[in-house]
Amino acid sequence: MASSVNFYPKINSDTKSIQILVWLYFWLLIFEGALRKWIVPQLSTPLLIIRDPVLIGVYFLALRQGLFKKNIFIKIIIFIAFITFLGGLLTVITSGSNLFATLYGVRTNFLHLPLIFLMAKVFNKDDSLKIGKWILLLSLPMAVLMVFQFNAPPDAFINRTAGMGEGQQLSSAMGRIRPPGTFSFITGVAQYFALVAAFLFYGLFERKVYSNLLLTLAGFGLVIGLAVSGSRIAVAAVGVVLLFLLAILIIKPRLAAKSYQFFLIAGVIAVSLNFIPIFSEGIEVLSSRAEIAGAHEAKTGGFMARFLRSFLKPFENIEQIPLLGHGLGMGTNVGAVLSTGKLQFLLAEGEWERIVLESGLFLGLLYIMLRILIAFWLGKVCIESVYTNNNILPLLIFGSCIIDILIGQFGTPSTLGFAVFGGGLCLAACRDPLSKRMAKESKN
Repeated sequence: MASSVNFYPKINSDTKSIQILVWLYFWLLIFEGALRKWIVPQLSTPLLIIRDPVLIGVYFLALRQGLFKKNIFIKIIIFIAFITFLGGLLTVITSGSNLFATLYGVRTNFLHLPLIFLMAKVFNKDDSLKIGKWILLLSLPMAVLMVFQFNAPPDAFINRTAGMGEGQQLSSAMGRIRPPGTFSFITGVAQYFALVAAFLFYGLFERKVYSNLLLTLAGFGLVIGLAVSGSRIAVAAVGVVLLFLLAILIIKPRLAAKSYQFFLIAGVIAVSLNFIPIFSEGIEVLSSRAEIAGAHEAKTGGFMARFLRSFLKPFENIEQIPLLGHGLGMGTNVGAVLSTGKLQFLLAEGEWERIVLESGLFLGLLYIMLRILIAFWLGKVCIESVYTNNNILPLLIFGSCIIDILIGQFGTPSTLGFAVFGGGLCLAACRDPLSKRMAKESKN
């Protein structure tokens, strides 16, 4: 499997076109919510799948170049997608589940996954750093936008939800909403800032990758964005990346000698935040939100118990789950609308529970095992990169997307996008540019 990381395709017009389309996928991931909320809200529903045509174009060019050959994961994905689709069709015939929801379910579960492995064939570490630079550049503007949303009334234009409806963003505390930035919902912000943290930490430990000015501004964006987010998930997502950084320092304690830049810029930001009133106000709202939610969740074991239950809940009352489930795709919001006409979590809010209830225990478990296998292999490759090349970037990026790959709600477009794009960036960051690789090999 390591060949997918070390494989260097011939550069031609097709591979360059694939690279351009992957960049387009990235920009649509960042601004899809803005299109759906503000620019063309009347097209909000079709824009849910705005990245799909781009993806199909990528796959068409990749097939023409033979870039999917010899990748065992692609074969496994296609096999499980095929039998899951057959199972879904049987529920359409025998149980009257919705055919279009079934097709949407196949798309949701499987269509984007191959991008993880394709990105490793057309992008390398330099490409990952270029994307990281844009992610860092957008950090402060994203935080400023969130501050405006934080200060605006829930029903203000800047806080509208996707589409033409009258719905409002999720509330936080003290009359504030959880500002979603350019995304449709707060989950997009959480996943975006996790990636910001990954590239920010890397830049702070690897000198001359990004300028100190960029790192400082991105650091301000990250901290202010988290403060006004009113979201424990956003804080937890960045916390996971921080845990991966600590793990890296345990694996490679010599890297701690490079931490002076980390503490220097962190100190500058910490001192400066005392003069930014919105930071204190955001922390107050975030603390209030955590207190209210904590009191509510205390009855069921707290936030961590809730997180751990998401792994176990699918296996409760399994005797009541039909052999082929209730119908592929029904558990997604789109599937619910297609099946009942109402936007809701028709089966379950948790991802693994949705999967098992949709496809039954056997097919559901097969798909869950696929996501575990992908996450495990990505982690293994990233750890190897730390040991063999002292390259910590892949493991930091992996820290930003592992939760989404394992249990992220793929029915939510931003979650699906950040899971596969983050996974692809992990693998791409493991690959030296061909020129550097050849120089290394000539030395050996």
